[in-house]
Amino acid sequence: MTELRQFYRAPSSRKVELLHRGESHEGCLENISFNGALIHLGGTLPSLAVGTGCLLRIHLDPTPVPRSPLQIWTEVVHGQNGLLGLKFVDHDAEGSECIALLMELIREEPGQNADQLDRIRGYLCDFCGTP
Repeated sequence: MTELRQFYRAPSSRKVELLHRGESHEGCLENISFNGALIHLGGTLPSLAVGTGCLLRIHLDPTPVPRSPLQIWTEVVHGQNGLLGLKFVDHDAEGSECIALLMELIREEPGQNADQLDRIRGYLCDFCGTP
């Protein structure tokens, strides 16, 4: 599975919510890339079949300025042992803002070194088609 990945997966520990049919499931972001995310919901996983569409909310730090959660439409790709793999499926007109917030989220993680940040910036350039 890892050999098929196109983008680096940055570890994270942000609080997340997964919304499906009016139900909210809280958990923690394990890692994130430009294509998807792995989240830990703890306890029993909701019964979401592969291919199920959900809204993922990633809570951002309220400092220095309070920010709304980053919201991304996703699709379930796998789930086991409290972990749920999601792929991002919708990048609307606010897609560039979403990607910028995603980069900020990754960049702000403690423990990121310069090599990792350069690698992430390279992936962003490839993803957006910019030099």
